[in-house]
Amino acid sequence: MLIWAEVIGEIPNAKCSLFAAIVSAILLDVGRNTRCVGNNARKERAYAEATTSRTLWSTDQTLYELYTSGHLEQRFRQGDESLWLVWLEVATSFAFQGRSGRLNVYKEARPRGGHYWYAYHTAANRTSKRYLGQTANLTFACLEEVAHVLTRSASPQMSPTASPVTPRQTEHRMAPLLTKLMYPPVPITLVERERLLNEVDTILSLRLLLLSASAGSGKTTLLSAWVARSAASSRKIAWLSLDETDNDPTRFWVSVIMALQTCQPSIGEVALSMLHSPQLPHLSTVLTTLLNELTELAEEIVLILDDYHVVEEQAIHETVLFWLEHVPAQVHLVLASRVDPPLSLSRLRVRGQMRELRDADLRFHKVEATHFLNRAMKLTLSQEEVSVLGQRTEGWIAGLQLAALALQQREDHAAFVQAFTGSQRYLLDYIQEEILSHLDAPLQNFLLRVSALSRLNADLCQAVTAEPTSQKLLETLERANLFLIPLDEERHWYRLHDLFREALLAHVRATQPALVVH
Repeated sequence: MLIWAEVIGEIPNAKCSLFAAIVSAILLDVGRNTRCVGNNARKERAYAEATTSRTLWSTDQTLYELYTSGHLEQRFRQGDESLWLVWLEVATSFAFQGRSGRLNVYKEARPRGGHYWYAYHTAANRTSKRYLGQTANLTFACLEEVAHVLTRSASPQMSPTASPVTPRQTEHRMAPLLTKLMYPPVPITLVERERLLNEVDTILSLRLLLLSASAGSGKTTLLSAWVARSAASSRKIAWLSLDETDNDPTRFWVSVIMALQTCQPSIGEVALSMLHSPQLPHLSTVLTTLLNELTELAEEIVLILDDYHVVEEQAIHETVLFWLEHVPAQVHLVLASRVDPPLSLSRLRVRGQMRELRDADLRFHKVEATHFLNRAMKLTLSQEEVSVLGQRTEGWIAGLQLAALALQQREDHAAFVQAFTGSQRYLLDYIQEEILSHLDAPLQNFLLRVSALSRLNADLCQAVTAEPTSQKLLETLERANLFLIPLDEERHWYRLHDLFREALLAHVRATQPALVVH
């Protein structure tokens, strides 16, 4: 570091800050990538020691053979993989040796629920990791392609018998669906929310706007309405709808650059070619190149990343934070997520460079609920009935919409409104499909058990669940916007959203009646 200081001291002042920034990026890159590679390598070594199943390509038999503890267990033909997928449902790891290369494959738990497959490949003390997704994705063709890509990326020398992968082929594999780059159409039931549209307008003076709120709170609809309104002003807005496949850092940034190119086709051409290169440079190098290009923009650009909660890969979170810390003033980022992203944002908050919209901001006020129910959904409810539904749903938009859909099939609106609870069929289906199914088993079980409590704290939850980490789980539920409402500033006491709690209790009665307290 003394050497760097001496060198910087010899540089004219006008160039000193630029040189220092480049040196910092290099040092940050070396530290981050050394740390990332080391963690992946240690994880793969630990998993490899526990892996007893191996799937090998047999040239003689022209099929795949599964060995467990050294004994042949099953054979599978490519294209007829139903038995293979059945085996994967109960497997947690296996080694794969295919025609294109080798992998170690593991099923890993996500911090916010669910289990997904990842592939690891180690060569020359370098470990590469690739997200594979759910079990249905693990066809032999998929494994062969990933083995081919990771084997090539780990070795500078191409095998004499390997077919070269052209940049064009790599580009096609990484390109996102074009529909992911288009903002969703504004629904015909849209309620104009001028107060919130004005809040989104503040992004033009900020680096980050974070919409972090529960499922069905209207995040995507609000942003779609803002984009549609902004079209008249010729604002440059790039949209990217994220999904599970974007957990690969390279694919993520390819998609981001392609979204930016919908505003200006020349943006990120150099960075994109670097990402498509067979010898991928470190991501901080790619991002530095991209950010340098963005400093030359004459117009402002707003980049919207919708459904950011699907991103679990820590390397992506680190690069997004790097982006936020170095992005030029004319580029603004909007993140919409069901959970608080694991980004260190305190510096942006202190500097007044970010704005947050949460459940309390997005819920319908009484006037908005009236407009939605009686105009958009074409009902004829009295003000009292609207008030009851507003109180029962606490302004939760999805809850109001599901109630309205059920009301459209009823003649006696007053009776339905008075009897509306979380056990209503549409509401139960939504909570099961959109919320509970995305949680891992321990967190879901904890949530279902504590639903018996009208008020919650760590001690009460531990008494009901026998879970010693109850305080940590409560904090996890709050960060995940799972309808947990704090009752004090110290975050000791909470309550569940009444309608959500009723739905959980109805689910418990239907699926685990032994847990019901009489």
